[in-house]
Amino acid sequence: MKPFLPEYLPLPQTSFDYSVFLNELLEATSQLAVYREKIDDSKLDSAWFLPTLQQKEALASTRLEGTQATLDGILLNQIDPKDDDMNLNEVTNYLQASVTGLDLLRHGGFSTELFCQLHRILFTGNVRRREKSKIGEYRTKQNYIGLTGDTHAITYTPPAEMYVPKLMDNLIAYLNEPNDTLQPLVRTAIVHAQMETIHPFDDGNGRIGRILIPLYLYQQEQITLPCFFISEALESDKFKYYSLLNGTRSKGDWNSWIKFFLETVAKQCKKYIYIVSKINQLYDFHLECARKLINSSNIGTIVDVIYRHPVLNAETVVKETNLSLATTNRFLNLLVKSNILYTDSKKRNRKFYCYDLLALLRV
Repeated sequence: MKPFLPEYLPLPQTSFDYSVFLNELLEATSQLAVYREKIDDSKLDSAWFLPTLQQKEALASTRLEGTQATLDGILLNQIDPKDDDMNLNEVTNYLQASVTGLDLLRHGGFSTELFCQLHRILFTGNVRRREKSKIGEYRTKQNYIGLTGDTHAITYTPPAEMYVPKLMDNLIAYLNEPNDTLQPLVRTAIVHAQMETIHPFDDGNGRIGRILIPLYLYQQEQITLPCFFISEALESDKFKYYSLLNGTRSKGDWNSWIKFFLETVAKQCKKYIYIVSKINQLYDFHLECARKLINSSNIGTIVDVIYRHPVLNAETVVKETNLSLATTNRFLNLLVKSNILYTDSKKRNRKFYCYDLLALLRV
């Protein structure tokens, strides 16, 4: 297959027919607004949702690339890190790249440096990488998508390497100043597809492209925190996802891709709205139970720590509350007796699990 050379952005207005995806756009916009309000009005600190949902996103996005990990494993690794598990390292790197991306975006907008830094973080340490692949730099050789099994079938050949810098410069300029009249959610579908089409790195392009989605929605003021992630929904429809992305290249079918992307946004919004509502209810219940058990002004702070770290140890609580270790262990033991927390009962470095909260996060 010859290398594909995409159009530069903005795309011609003739590339779209809004009537094909208008209903999906209205639904996605409406659901995103409800989700934004749900987070803004939550009794929990809204900043809680960013790292919590980033963990779910990191897991789902790396699963699309074949990484095998669990949410419990990620949370355990945060309090007892080990460098020998490549799967967990890849998820951890994705999480760190998301955090760094927000910081870089706030300080200078989208840039080549931002994309290359995200790529560098993804491949830091003991993780899988293609042999001789460039890290933190655009590729300087041809790459391919769809090498599968013994057939080595190529489903898509990205642009030749000499076009990558100009295509990325164009994408970055469009991200910062789009200069068209498209709705932000429609633009988000386009920039994600364009990033995947350019495939500017030797490896990790899918993950970079998915990190781009919440960052762009945040920059476009569609969300107040960059904590809207759709990798989970894309993972459930991944063959449709890949097929419709290819359709934008082979057939110029942007309408079907945008319609699917908007449907995915609406579906994920509904799921997040449900999860956030249930977590708020559970938080109120746990806080009320804890206050009946423990007569201390610190109990609300401890419950907050539990919700930030559904798998934790006493040292985590001490670090975040400045309570003594003895007081912390006494409070945690009371929460275990009331079945708010469960423990592995080890004599040293006991771990505590808030299974009611974990059940909601696993949904």
